Amino acid sequence: MNPLELTKMALTALGERRLRTGLTILMVIIGSTLITSLNGLNAGVSVFIYDQLSMLGGNMLIISPSGSTNLFSSEGTGKTPLTSQTVKTLSRIRWVDDSVPFVSGVASIKSAKKETSILIIGVDQSKFKLVVPKAELLKGGFVSSTDSTGIVLGYKIAYDDKGELKFNIGQTLVLKVSKVEVVGGIQKVTSKEKAFQVKGILKELGNQLVDEQAYISLPAAVALFDKGNEYDGIYLITRDTKYNEEVEKNIRRIYGNNIGVTSPKAIAETINNIVSTFSAYIFSIAFVSLLVGAIGIITTLFTSVMERTREIGLLKALGFSNAIILLLFLVESMIIGGVGGVLGVATGMMGAHLLAKVIPFGITGIKPIFYVKNMFYIWLLAFILSILAGLYPAWKAAKLNPIEALRKE
Repeated sequence: MNPLELTKMALTALGERRLRTGLTILMVIIGSTLITSLNGLNAGVSVFIYDQLSMLGGNMLIISPSGSTNLFSSEGTGKTPLTSQTVKTLSRIRWVDDSVPFVSGVASIKSAKKETSILIIGVDQSKFKLVVPKAELLKGGFVSSTDSTGIVLGYKIAYDDKGELKFNIGQTLVLKVSKVEVVGGIQKVTSKEKAFQVKGILKELGNQLVDEQAYISLPAAVALFDKGNEYDGIYLITRDTKYNEEVEKNIRRIYGNNIGVTSPKAIAETINNIVSTFSAYIFSIAFVSLLVGAIGIITTLFTSVMERTREIGLLKALGFSNAIILLLFLVESMIIGGVGGVLGVATGMMGAHLLAKVIPFGITGIKPIFYVKNMFYIWLLAFILSILAGLYPAWKAAKLNPIEALRKE
């Protein structure tokens, strides 16, 4: 018997039990859909993180006063205040081209419609391109290091969601900073306001780290946030990315683990590891749903063997070998797995796009990404699991004694 005739017989047998076959295929679809959606969203998140951090200079290390080795670790025993002396010390390390200290803080900014909180970065803007090489001005210019009232706005600070300009060049805006102070022996929230004039607006980069921040001069930020003589961090610009590791080792020789050293690449790897761990947990749940589909195939085919015992006996009496009977039931499981896998991958891709719109995970810009290779592997997984699930019922059918099968009512 050729494969085409075998397939026709399998389709006919499945067609005679449409409802049961449909429900079994639905189980496979659900499992494949879950795995496909999660795979696409996971790939989209990874690419989004990489794109966001790639806007920053690759030959840059971020120095923080914390003793953590990275932003998500608790290693380290002390804290190193970052001062002008720290900047001088770091600048003398081999392969370090420049050191750019910065101060950051949250301030409220008032527009015509509402008051929103934004992150303010105080930095020497003549070196801004060293930190964010792709940053370009849309309007105006950068603020000089001696300007105490000028401010440069990220694109999404200057423009609203509809693309309408909220703050134009030359316009004055007020920043309000709040902090907790002890007044009269009790803690109390106090605030101060300072007016700034918009001197520049950055082009949209599609990077929330840049588009949703505002930038003022370093002295202005120190005064606004009362930082005294300490910085929140230092951007360390190395000669090339290949020297980052050597520079970090030299920093460790000087400060031990009492200072934080990280890079955009390390941040991306850390976030990806977190995302991958979470995804592995979710994938395991999705895989269980696919296993439930496989159990459904076993149940469907085993029930089919019981119902078609006389038919199997008749086929054997007509000369069908055990191998043909085995293949007949295996083809049925292949059809269930193949069709369920294809439909599951298709609905999973649609579901991932729907999820990304309905649940934007707190940030916008994440789009599911589907690689052909991964989609094929998911379909293959559903297909192979279906074949494995069909093995026992097929073997059971092949081993039936034809005489006993024909006697069965």
